[in-house]
Amino acid sequence: MKKNMNKFLIAFLAAAVTAPAATEWQTQEKLNAKVDSINAKRGVEIGGKIRAIAQTSYFDTDQDPNGTSDMPETERNEMANADIDFHFRPFENVRANVMLRMGAGMQEYFSSASKTLSVGWLNVEGNIGKDFYWVVGDFRQQYTPLTLFSPDVEILYEPLIFARKRHMAESQELLDGNQRNLQGANVQFRHYFGSAVGELRVEALAARLNRTSVLDLSAAEGNILPNDSVAGASQASNMDKWVIAGNLELLPMDKNLYVGVTPMYIFDNKDSRSYTYRHQGLFVGDPYEMQDINPFEIDPQKTTIVSGRVGGDVAGILGNKNLVLDLVAEYAYSSDETYKHEGVPVIDMTTGLPAVDEEGNAISQDVAKKKTLNGSALLVNMNVGYKMESDWGVVLGMDIVRNDSNWFNNLAQSPKFFARRILNSDIDGETIKYGVNSPLYSSFDALYNYSPKFSPVARTLGTDDGALSSGQSKSYNIAPFNKSSWKSNVYTRAQLALIEQMSDPALQLSLPNGLATSNRQGGRGNLKFNWKDYAEVQAMGSYFMQVSALSGYKEAKYLEFGGGAKVDVFKMLGFQKPLEISGSYKHSERKIDTDGWGDLGLTDGTAELKSDFINAGLYVQYLPRLGFTAGFQYIKTDYNTYEGLSTGLKAPLMSGKQMQWMVGLDYTLAKDAWLSINYGRVSVKNEYNTAALVADNASGNFEQPYNLPSYYDVTTDASGKFKHEFSQAIVEASINVEF
Repeated sequence: MKKNMNKFLIAFLAAAVTAPAATEWQTQEKLNAKVDSINAKRGVEIGGKIRAIAQTSYFDTDQDPNGTSDMPETERNEMANADIDFHFRPFENVRANVMLRMGAGMQEYFSSASKTLSVGWLNVEGNIGKDFYWVVGDFRQQYTPLTLFSPDVEILYEPLIFARKRHMAESQELLDGNQRNLQGANVQFRHYFGSAVGELRVEALAARLNRTSVLDLSAAEGNILPNDSVAGASQASNMDKWVIAGNLELLPMDKNLYVGVTPMYIFDNKDSRSYTYRHQGLFVGDPYEMQDINPFEIDPQKTTIVSGRVGGDVAGILGNKNLVLDLVAEYAYSSDETYKHEGVPVIDMTTGLPAVDEEGNAISQDVAKKKTLNGSALLVNMNVGYKMESDWGVVLGMDIVRNDSNWFNNLAQSPKFFARRILNSDIDGETIKYGVNSPLYSSFDALYNYSPKFSPVARTLGTDDGALSSGQSKSYNIAPFNKSSWKSNVYTRAQLALIEQMSDPALQLSLPNGLATSNRQGGRGNLKFNWKDYAEVQAMGSYFMQVSALSGYKEAKYLEFGGGAKVDVFKMLGFQKPLEISGSYKHSERKIDTDGWGDLGLTDGTAELKSDFINAGLYVQYLPRLGFTAGFQYIKTDYNTYEGLSTGLKAPLMSGKQMQWMVGLDYTLAKDAWLSINYGRVSVKNEYNTAALVADNASGNFEQPYNLPSYYDVTTDASGKFKHEFSQAIVEASINVEF
């Protein structure tokens, strides 16, 4: 406790630039006095996380010589957060937990309005004896990949310098592994009945997933596609969404056999349905009318999931501590109520003919027809290998998946990562809502950068009465908002479908929603070999295909393979400090044969997408706590003509090359406690097929596509191909301390 408190107070003093200077011994005396004071209060514990970052990104391109874009090319993000955890134990078996988040923007440090104080986590928990545990308030929970789970992005041997950035971005959103953040009540009972019966685990939870909330349909916060009207565009909720779940597991024979059942019920509380007033047609000039809070998703969710699983640890039954041999098979069933809306003509009761309005237009009423979709999912996991205590080990892990197209469980399918535009977003501010299709998007920017409170620049600086409206962006309002690709949201069916269309193919191609991804069958394997803690080598491969084909196509096929390794050279030579070198390569591809395109006057073919992802990292400590980190990443993606046609874009991407490198110095106290100063660069080269735009321009029908930069000039495009290159130079200093 005393050591953790010292780490916290040292980091906090270092981050607070307004703290008065003091000699080393005076500071230490104050720290010791503070620690003794806190420890003297029985029943009180303090922990938390401190994050501070100062980051500047310089955008550069040679393809805008005329200055078509007049937006700022430099973005500065400076912030400091202190998530302080207070644990109060008024009774031996009861504890109250409060996390206070204190934040400030360093560039406005002396402005009180820029400081924030919020309660990020609040619960009361306790236990009755040794077997029963309960919690009310905020909590985290995961069961299995098909029931309650938060899918993540998997990067093989991710360089440490980038992994740290991703860790800070996820911590900012309170994410922790594959656990899902919930708010409600959770009770757990566990009892060991002896070697024969084993351990019994009984769990139950009730949590609110989303509350009735009115959100601005044109804002960046709470919308997937601001200012758009497609299903799933807004995350506003007409009703409170809840989940009630139970989990029963029995582990007999010294916990070497496994039987489990998990029922779940996800529903919208119809009694909480609310409405709001908006302009008719969402146009400011029209009069107000009462509307659904989310007019694009008005139907309630009612989903039932039941999962059953069995498994066993053969090595444990045999009593062989060196052998690895276990198997778990899970089958899940889902039943989800969906609705199809149709406009039915209204009949005039006096004439018996279709009714018309004052302008002679037919009047229709919306009729919703309910349809229940029953789906299933199967997941088999097996691990086979052999380990020689701490010397060496080799393990093969395999997953077999068979999820049909009707399978649905948004508590297992909602991903943590939804690719967004982050740095230098003022430049392409009108189009950043399109994520991967935004002209300045890069996978590295989406993965590793974030800005908790970004203040965008107005699109125009006019002073007339209409300047406020004309200065807004189609992707956000001119007001501070949180830029991050990492969220803990539970999405609806329509939102998940929209997010899958906008997923990053270099990161989420085959299983965008994890092992619970619907309409997939196939398998994957991972072979890992380790030699003590000196070296580790992995090889992976997967093959999946769709269970049911989409309209106009045959079943898509997904292939991935790759491998990597990491070696700690210094440990092999007997040194205590690390010199770790790592690297990996992964190839991903998707092939889809078209079907029936001849009816549209086109020739059937194969839509093909290929992507290669390379990682290389270096970390070395050359003094007791000082270290040097370096990382390199490269992504190359190719799209053939049919893949471009399948996107529906007028200027589809033909190929893309993304490269990122970064170097830095760090002062490391522990695994999750460091101060680092880094410099890096992101370079992107994209080539687009613009033949359709050239033809439209010749016929006088040209419209600027949202996936090309504003400085694209069709009048100078003679080849029907546009090569776009840009780069971002990033300078950053960060502090991360967890205690």
